[in-house]
Amino acid sequence: MNTNIPGPWQNEAELAMVRDWFYPSHSVEDPYELKSREDMRSEAIARVNVWTFKSHKTPVAVISTADLTDSIIHYEKMVSTNNPDSYRAVQFMFAFAFLRFVNSFVDRDVAKAATAALITSEDDDDDETSVKIAGESSMYAHAAAISMPNRFVDLRHQVSHGQLPDVKALRDAANEGLTWLWERWWKGNATGDPTTALRYFKATSELRAQTQRPA
Repeated sequence: MNTNIPGPWQNEAELAMVRDWFYPSHSVEDPYELKSREDMRSEAIARVNVWTFKSHKTPVAVISTADLTDSIIHYEKMVSTNNPDSYRAVQFMFAFAFLRFVNSFVDRDVAKAATAALITSEDDDDDETSVKIAGESSMYAHAAAISMPNRFVDLRHQVSHGQLPDVKALRDAANEGLTWLWERWWKGNATGDPTTALRYFKATSELRAQTQRPA
């Protein structure tokens, strides 16, 4: 577990704030906050995009979280607006996000750097994460080493060959990916208190709103 992992964020509070925006179910509710919690996932994605633009040090776990979350948001918009015309676009968006996510962790050329900060557990050595293809350089071997389910690699192969599952199956896979990222990266590397970053964000947002009001 690394509580001081380097990255483009200003401090641990900012990383913790983005963590809570991506994973609101894991954040601690403020007992004095009467207003219902806003959906801040889009704000989290925007923050990660800024980090990625400014620095090459943004961990692939953070980038993958943003990619998968962005796909889910587009899926939710498609469903809420009942817009079947966007089905194919959302399907491709899910496929690309999941392909990039899995490649970032199991491709032999990038796996070492990407997995250095992951949480591993000896209890995860089960059939789902066992090596299916012999050879340490195989994607299944890398996946087994970081307790990534074989089905993630299976779906990666399926997508890379143009065999796209339906959107609901891809949405479920994206949610599973986000859960895996929480357990393997966020829970161990983003352990700070977001309070100071949230106060700063709220203050700057209110100031920006005031300056944009018509005179």
